[in-house]
Amino acid sequence: MSLLSVEDLVLKQQRLRRRWFRYDKEDEILIDHVSFAIDNHGSLGLVGEEKSGKFALTLALLKLHEVASGKINFAEVDVTAIGDRHFRRMRKWIQPVFGDRYGQLTPDFTVNESFLEVLKVWFASTGKDDWYQKIETVMIACGLPEAVRVLYPVELDAVERIQVAIARALLTRPRLLICHGVTQGLDVVQQAEILNLIRRLREDHGLALLIVTDDLAVAHHLGDHIGVLHRGKMLEYGNAEVIVNRPEHEYTRRLVSCSV
Repeated sequence: MSLLSVEDLVLKQQRLRRRWFRYDKEDEILIDHVSFAIDNHGSLGLVGEEKSGKFALTLALLKLHEVASGKINFAEVDVTAIGDRHFRRMRKWIQPVFGDRYGQLTPDFTVNESFLEVLKVWFASTGKDDWYQKIETVMIACGLPEAVRVLYPVELDAVERIQVAIARALLTRPRLLICHGVTQGLDVVQQAEILNLIRRLREDHGLALLIVTDDLAVAHHLGDHIGVLHRGKMLEYGNAEVIVNRPEHEYTRRLVSCSV
């Protein structure tokens, strides 16, 4: 049974198009009838360039982008058919981590304050001793020293900011971790550090994992399966080793050549 399944998903956005002396609104298709699934404890790498629609897809999985048609099922619940209030109760099970350029950490919160903000929402009924135990646990799991708790995001390096974001996501004990562009802007050594951390956390915590990236090597490193997105369409989808070693589409072959 799949933990997450996306069936024939279509996502659109409205844009202005100039027609002579006026502007008209028209629908632009961002994701065009895309389907995939992730099993419990499974992993999928979605690869695509910036205009592939992958950011809109990530937002749709978090119920932050309207679905034009198709279904998103999580834990046997049709997410597209329920309201925001019902989905909010499920939200702790689906946690996103974005790359550093998305500015996901509140700039005027220290690391500790960012952690407490999450705990006050999801564990308001437990005591502060429990909160600090949870914080200590995720910090150790993510390799963060105690000293970073009093620092602000601007005082952390790029790897530490991603580590803090991952640790914060783990506080809710999610079943699915969505990592969107987490290696963008990092050098090779920094990328390896983050990828190895995510791989270890997946194994230690029994997480299902969705990696959304523009780098096929990253998807191959973490994904049991790979899906290749191009201009909103899923060009290839299947076993990671098969996709990388025997790509069928010319676009995928170009991605493979760039990742070697």
